Amino acid sequence: MHLPTRRAHRASITRRGVVALPIALAVLALAGCGSSVEVATDFDRAANFTGYKTYTWREGTALPNPLNASRLVAAVDEQFKAKGITKVETGGDILVTYHASADKEVQVDTFNSGATYGCWGGCSQSTTVRPITVGTLIVDIVDGKTNKMLWRGTASDAVSTKPEENASKIQEGVARMFQNFPPKA
Repeated sequence: MHLPTRRAHRASITRRGVVALPIALAVLALAGCGSSVEVATDFDRAANFTGYKTYTWREGTALPNPLNASRLVAAVDEQFKAKGITKVETGGDILVTYHASADKEVQVDTFNSGATYGCWGGCSQSTTVRPITVGTLIVDIVDGKTNKMLWRGTASDAVSTKPEENASKIQEGVARMFQNFPPKA
């Protein structure tokens, strides 16, 4: 039986590493492509969320599309129901409102083609500039008795021209906002 020398073994590992590195980088890049919705939450660290059992909607800054407004309210209602918090028409322990805005931005994308690592072997570069609309949703939760702010969740992403994509982004954004709700004291 022939055992490989230490040098041959290192060369074999190096060759496998050269092949494995691009594959690993591609997997990491694709893992980040799953969601472009940016979500953040903040809450009053002194608040005790265990006493809140009911909620009431109050008016905020509505989405311009009534269909998306209904989707947002339904997504939040679904999250509260899953957490055991009941919707009531008036007098809820907490008051929930949402605000929506849209801002025009410019997206600049630059692509290199040619060599794999840098432009040593010559490559071309292409840049595209396009206007996009970025939508932001804010969900606020306040104490129904004191009107004190308890929690805020935000989600933002580029607005699509496809209604089904926007519906999906609303659903995902709200689900991710409420992932750790109610927060632990």
